[in-house]
Amino acid sequence: MYSCIYEGTVSHRRHEPVDHQFQYRLFMVYLDLDEMPALVGRRALIGASGRALRSFLRDDHLFHPALPLEEEVRLIVHQQTGHEVTGPIRLLTQLRYFGYYMSPLNLYYCFEADGKRVETVVAEVNSTPWNERHCY
Repeated sequence: MYSCIYEGTVSHRRHEPVDHQFQYRLFMVYLDLDEMPALVGRRALIGASGRALRSFLRDDHLFHPALPLEEEVRLIVHQQTGHEVTGPIRLLTQLRYFGYYMSPLNLYYCFEADGKRVETVVAEVNSTPWNERHCY
């Protein structure tokens, strides 16, 4: 199993217009999209409904919820680069907790066919207050 939880620290400091800084701990989930059926569902570790303590909803990611997430990532990479992703795709993201979701950055790691080397990263940037979403 490749899916796991990563923890770390976010820090920020600026000096102008006033000196300001913060630092806090956070964790994010790293999900192998091929492992999602075993991880997400009624009796799984992660719920599939916004009412669950922690959940993963397809609508929270990318642009076309009718497409499987893996298929949409492969399509975005092909449209932007002309390259076909042939290996696994793994997502670093936040889950939805108590019905609330906020993940300003989701990273989709697209691996080579053997699953050992990342060949492309898709960065999905969400500007939460304005409900805008862009991929780079």
